[in-house]
Amino acid sequence: MYSGARVGHRHLLIFLFGLATGCAQSVDRTQHGDAEAVVRPPDSSATRITQAASSTRISEDLSVVRSSDIPPAVRLACDSAQGIAREALEISTRREEGNYFDTPRGTPRVGCRLTAKASFKSVPHQAGPVAAIDTAFVRHHWRHDLRYSADGPDGSTVGMRLRDILCSVAGRWNGGDDEDTTSTTADDRYEAIIECARDVPSNIDAGVPDSIWRIAAKAGLDSIYAISLSLQFPPYLEGDFDGDGVRDAAVLIEHRATGKLGAAIVHRGAQRVTILGAGQRLVGPDDLGWVDSWDVFGRDATIHLTIHDRPNNRLVADALWVGKRDSTSAFYTWTGKGFAYEEHKGR
Repeated sequence: MYSGARVGHRHLLIFLFGLATGCAQSVDRTQHGDAEAVVRPPDSSATRITQAASSTRISEDLSVVRSSDIPPAVRLACDSAQGIAREALEISTRREEGNYFDTPRGTPRVGCRLTAKASFKSVPHQAGPVAAIDTAFVRHHWRHDLRYSADGPDGSTVGMRLRDILCSVAGRWNGGDDEDTTSTTADDRYEAIIECARDVPSNIDAGVPDSIWRIAAKAGLDSIYAISLSLQFPPYLEGDFDGDGVRDAAVLIEHRATGKLGAAIVHRGAQRVTILGAGQRLVGPDDLGWVDSWDVFGRDATIHLTIHDRPNNRLVADALWVGKRDSTSAFYTWTGKGFAYEEHKGR
């Protein structure tokens, strides 16, 4: 009996050991199965579809104008822009107001978007829809902001500014393939987009080197004057305007409060600034808004290729010339103590 009991106990121990081993293996297989499920790579086709859908949503979001109230001053500017577009293109525009990302740079704005679609044949201006709108804005006393100008075969963009209101004008069309001389894909349709919003111009990105404008900034001129990019980029000329042998700079500026145009003469030797125009009546007119060109007439020059007039008095420094095509021009000349204004009527 004793030996039989021993055999029975031994079989029982073997049975229990086998049962425990089987359970452990089962648990281990389950755990490995879960681990494999966690590290299994996702389906690449599903990922591509998700990414494409996300990209499409982002693109759609950037093109949408989300309706909201806009500032009264911006609304008035939008009214003006809508009238200018109608005058230039002789068609109506679709108007949306609210929050959007602008067409030139994707900058978030609060304002309006005006859209027009038509045939090139219907545009009164031979140069196209953007040129037509550009000309009409200038006729209504808006000025260019060359920071927002770009041109290409499939469209162009110009920036128009009225003090702290910016209207970007973008044209889109199919210009065809320049490299393929057999291509006939260019068509006669265009889309014009005008977007207007408040935009306080910064002097930081105006294209004037810090070595020049730092002198004006230290004098506190940033809050009073905005560097104007209505004539050229970069918006400054260099010359020795006070005869001290150090090259100075004439920077085109606009009085922020009144919009009056003028020039800031940055005297690099004396480390000071003289304001000509831009609301100042000390020398010459207080507004150079009539000017469409400017240049430097050198002190020792006897002839200038683009300036047909010459100063009456002998120059002791380089002179700043301003003018309007086929009309009045003028020189700012240095007297030894300050500037004098010398006007020449058009011939």
